[in-house]
Amino acid sequence: MKPLNYHDLLDAFAETGCPVCRLLKADGDRFLDLLFHENIMDVGVQQSVRAARLLCSTHAWQMITFRGRAQDIAVLCEAVLDELIARVDTSTQIVPGLRLPFAQPRSNGAADALEPTQPCMCCAHIDRMEKNYIQTIATYFGEPDMQEAYRVSEGLCLPHFRLLLRALRDPMLVKTAIEVQIHLWQLLKDELTLFLHRTSPNNVDEPFGAEADSWRRAIMQLAGDEVVFGLRRGEDKS
Repeated sequence: MKPLNYHDLLDAFAETGCPVCRLLKADGDRFLDLLFHENIMDVGVQQSVRAARLLCSTHAWQMITFRGRAQDIAVLCEAVLDELIARVDTSTQIVPGLRLPFAQPRSNGAADALEPTQPCMCCAHIDRMEKNYIQTIATYFGEPDMQEAYRVSEGLCLPHFRLLLRALRDPMLVKTAIEVQIHLWQLLKDELTLFLHRTSPNNVDEPFGAEADSWRRAIMQLAGDEVVFGLRRGEDKS
């Protein structure tokens, strides 16, 4: 029996952009929505938010897109500030052997106390979902439906394509995946070439077609979605 995300992936391949990024963005939205609706006062959630020093920058700012949640955001921020104040206060020590006013707090100890001790909750959730999506693509990549969905899509973004190559075990499937992705990259490159031609001073009167936003789609393909690959998720994963 195929996993539930199998059909989600097939549907996402039919949309624009990287299908894994598209699904992960929705997963992140659902996670934050659930956090606001059900878990904001949960002791375990509060502890995780405190340990993570809120959320990563990307997901912390994403919270403001949820209208009517200012009070919930304030609750989380208050908890984190309470944690920081307590941590830095207990870590601040006077260097022994020095007399005031020359004594200074141990700056390294205070800085270390302010470091997060857990990852961003939303990033951790996205990491788990990402592994599931990539594994599903790899597991069923030998089936016609999955390969056809891939062929007619815009392909995976570069970070997710690297993950797929590492997840594939059959050398022939690796070869197929590379051939398909190169073909999709070539189509995008051709659109960029046409875009540059259209924007040349000698061709300003030529109308734009589908290539008009090719430069935006190229960023998505090369860097991945900005919400999915935030500051803490930007490193490639083996």
